[in-house]
Amino acid sequence: MSSVEKIKWAMSLRDPQYEALKCFDDISSKLEYKTAAKADAEKIASENCQEPHKISVDKEFDFPSFCFDMTTGIGKTRLMGACIYYLYKTKGYKHFFILAPGNTIYDKMRRETVPGHPKYMFKGLEAEMGRPKVYDGENYLSYPVRYVQSELQIEKTSEIQIFIFNISKIFTRGDLEFKFHKFNENLGGSFADVLKSFDDLVFCMDEAHRYYAPASKTAINYLNPVLGLEFTATPKSTNKNIIFRYGLEQGAGKFLKIPVVMGRTNTAGYSEDDIEEMKLKDGIKLHERRKAIVYKYCVDNGLEQVKPIVLVACKDTTHAKKIKEKIDSDAFFGGRYVGKVIEIDSSTRGEETEENIQKLLTIEQNTNPVEIVLHVYKLKEGWDVNNLFTIIPLNAAKSDILALQTIGRGLRLPFGEITGVEEIDTLDIVAHDHYREIIDDIKENPIFKQRNLDDEDIPETEAVKVEPIVQTEQLSLFDDALKNANVKSFQSVTSADDINKLYEEYQKAYVKKATPKKQEEDDSVTQMTLFDYIASENGSVEGADTKQGSGQNEQTTSESINDKPSGEVLVESWNKKKANVPELYVKELFVKKFEELKKVAISVPKIGISYSSTVDFKPFTVKRSIQDFEVAASKIERYDAVNNKLLQTLDADPLMVDDPVNTLACSLLEGIPEFSYDDADFILDVVNQYLNLIDGDEETKKKIIRRYATVIVDDLRKQIYASKEEHTEFVYNVQQDLIVFGSFAKTKLKNTESKLDYKKEVADKKNIKNYLFTGYTKSYYSENAFDSDDERRLSVVLEDDEDVIRFIKPPLNQLGLFYKAGKQYNPDFLVETKDCKYMIEVKAANQVNNDDVQEKARAGVKWCECASKVDADGKAWKYRLVPGDDIKIGNTLKYVAGLAAEVKNLED
Repeated sequence: MSSVEKIKWAMSLRDPQYEALKCFDDISSKLEYKTAAKADAEKIASENCQEPHKISVDKEFDFPSFCFDMTTGIGKTRLMGACIYYLYKTKGYKHFFILAPGNTIYDKMRRETVPGHPKYMFKGLEAEMGRPKVYDGENYLSYPVRYVQSELQIEKTSEIQIFIFNISKIFTRGDLEFKFHKFNENLGGSFADVLKSFDDLVFCMDEAHRYYAPASKTAINYLNPVLGLEFTATPKSTNKNIIFRYGLEQGAGKFLKIPVVMGRTNTAGYSEDDIEEMKLKDGIKLHERRKAIVYKYCVDNGLEQVKPIVLVACKDTTHAKKIKEKIDSDAFFGGRYVGKVIEIDSSTRGEETEENIQKLLTIEQNTNPVEIVLHVYKLKEGWDVNNLFTIIPLNAAKSDILALQTIGRGLRLPFGEITGVEEIDTLDIVAHDHYREIIDDIKENPIFKQRNLDDEDIPETEAVKVEPIVQTEQLSLFDDALKNANVKSFQSVTSADDINKLYEEYQKAYVKKATPKKQEEDDSVTQMTLFDYIASENGSVEGADTKQGSGQNEQTTSESINDKPSGEVLVESWNKKKANVPELYVKELFVKKFEELKKVAISVPKIGISYSSTVDFKPFTVKRSIQDFEVAASKIERYDAVNNKLLQTLDADPLMVDDPVNTLACSLLEGIPEFSYDDADFILDVVNQYLNLIDGDEETKKKIIRRYATVIVDDLRKQIYASKEEHTEFVYNVQQDLIVFGSFAKTKLKNTESKLDYKKEVADKKNIKNYLFTGYTKSYYSENAFDSDDERRLSVVLEDDEDVIRFIKPPLNQLGLFYKAGKQYNPDFLVETKDCKYMIEVKAANQVNNDDVQEKARAGVKWCECASKVDADGKAWKYRLVPGDDIKIGNTLKYVAGLAAEVKNLED
């Protein structure tokens, strides 16, 4: 495996980072920067860059310097770390100077060179390279160097040394605070002289477009680096040294959010202030909606909450203050954003600046109240956050609205990957006054999406939590009680003994949760019941005998509880006395609540799925794409340089391999990572087929293989990969006998009409996701949300069908069904009828044959096969993929299920 491949796997490089490093390797493997002339380096780079073209390094640099043009958010710092390690590993270079354009990036770089930092630039390489020694403006005077007889004596080291400085600190201007070029007693000279003495100094320039002023280039050149590496998302037009480019149009939707230009077209007649107010209000409405969507996504996926933020670009500091006053008032969205806005611009000073900077640096944390950031061209490079979703540009210039430095602040993905949820994977740019101009400019630009707010207004939504009969706080206790009582089916709890055992386990679960651990002095004392615990902590319970050690057992306690008043009266009286203890410790209420749960809860096992992928290569007929191999013999010429004449020409001994088959086979085995020694027969077959396609005798083939082995392996690799088949094997095991489904989050409209009777048809079907439907008697949840009206109609069928006993619309990520590596499948309905159980997926007719839908369906079929074997109620599970058009109210479930689409490619 090549050095580049090893770095890719060790650092988990993204594809663009890997391709950039590979491009750098194509150039660097042909150069020794310590000795190569700048012109030679330019020539090699021109021939081996991403798309070969003339590379020209700035004339004021005496050293080769190559630029990586990488869009914001792809990971330029990580690429820098990969390049540093590559040069250390392949060339032995140890001294690297990282140049930052300002204090923000300088501080960021210092943090990211510390192992343990989430964005550590060498993450994955710790075992390979150890911990590099880092010197910066705070500790550079401790560098181990001294002058002996006017010569530098530098301590030799085997480790990487990194020097991080701000560009302003290395100018030759005699800075009073930072004497980079001044004599220093600790060093015996200037630190600049120390750096100049290295014969392997490599300059890494972050945000390289900031160093193209004459003074910056002079300061860099003075230190005599052997190589420069430039990293930027916005190169200068004068940059003629770009060896690799990965633009926003390539990364959007893969590694970055997709910018979405939002705007109103009907703005004629409105004043500038009116349009500004429209922008702010529309932007905040978008923000409110996104908060609900992100909240739901985090709840559904069991993730830590992400707090969306808004960036408002203002014209100047006066304008910023005016906008802050507007937002930070009771009149703006009912005072919802009072104390949640900060202003960052050049006018803020002293304590206010420090406080705001601290808020800015911690803005991703949920403990930070800030949701809106106002800036005046100050948030450019260095402010890296993942939770910026909305940009409201109030500055007038159209070019500023689409400036990559502003947009770039919001391109990073909040969850590290594309989620498939559009409003999480996009960045909104509210551009009302320039909307039409921008649309005309970007119609052909694949980077941007557009949305017209006149055609599609932004509905006000809110996130709500829908809970089952047993509330969320009690679910874990119920879950523990069911496990400890060995209950595998809700329907199996029928006798008084079953109820008593379950109730007893519930008591223990609550005491375990509520009681602090304490040492028991007398091991003979039996474990306290819940009621013993409550009595000892709060005094005796009215109507309950709670004596300990008197021979009274838990059964007696339960009987005394049953003497209490029933129903709401009991709840009310008990809550007044023990508000901190749940009402369900009252046995009568516990039994009542369990019976309600039992009525709607389907007994569903949790079936874990593990998977393993295998790769097979199908036999194929090999073809030769290389038409002719040059086998002409080489000549050795003896030439008299003094008299300028050819003296003799001799045949050179040809270079040959001993065994053409073995040479090619070994090259394939090493060059195709999916191969193992188990594939020996396949490899030999491929190699022999190829050799049979080459004309000539054995000796000729030995010459050809020696000369063209690399080319032949590349030719074969393409054909081998075309024959590759990947298989994913699933292994099922029952992880839990019974799932107790919990709450789920739902985004709904902010009005009284957002909750509808389940039989009510919604006219605006495309927005059905914004509604909750109520009135169910057979559903596990009293309220349900649907992705389509087809699903709603099926819920009506289930409610009306006498054969259906109960059904569940399972929330995301609670069933635990995986359909491919790391991806969960959440079917639409689980249904129990009198004689079987169903897992049902509802899909539009034109989607049932979609590859992804079919793959999920195959996983569903497999799950049902396993569930049928272990179902505690002894019922068979059946999977049905139902086209939405076939769901008609009035039909039975059995009829609808009979119209299910075929699940294809099922293995026997």
